[in-house]
Amino acid sequence: MTYLLDLLQGVGIAAAAGASPFLPLAVAALAGLVGVGADYEGTSFSVLESPVVLALSVVLAVVAFVLRKRFENLAGERVMLALGMVFGAVVTAATIADHSSTWWPGLIAGALAALITGLGVQSLLRRTRARLDRDGQTTLAVGATLGALVVAVLAVILPPLGLIAVIAGIWLYVGGRRRESSKHAGLRVLR
Repeated sequence: MTYLLDLLQGVGIAAAAGASPFLPLAVAALAGLVGVGADYEGTSFSVLESPVVLALSVVLAVVAFVLRKRFENLAGERVMLALGMVFGAVVTAATIADHSSTWWPGLIAGALAALITGLGVQSLLRRTRARLDRDGQTTLAVGATLGALVVAVLAVILPPLGLIAVIAGIWLYVGGRRRESSKHAGLRVLR
């Protein structure tokens, strides 16, 4: 049961990292430092409990937010998604390593959770951003970042919510794909 809860907690943080990679990493580092929900001490991932990791992830989150205009292209989205997948994989494995020596499945589960959720959130943000003015886009970026932070905190406090975050990511991704295919189907009718 402990393994499952650790997996769900890690997957929830990874899902949040797929949407915004740095603040969920900060949440994991803070959780490890204060011993709430995770304790990485004595594992191969003890570096996550470092105040340096916490400070660096917060600084990188601020830098990424300030430079968000550069990340609004496809290459920037891919870089952020790749970072989210790496951080999600590491955090999930580290969370499992707290109570089990079989932590490697966390690498796969965390990367997949971040990928699925990140693709869904990026699709939603792309569609929504196109309809907003500059102030609305800034508000959307703040909302997405804060949403990732809230999901990560909730996953630490209530690990089963991690599964809900992944399901929501799948729903966003499938919904976005369905909208894109229906839009293209409508264009074919016009021929």
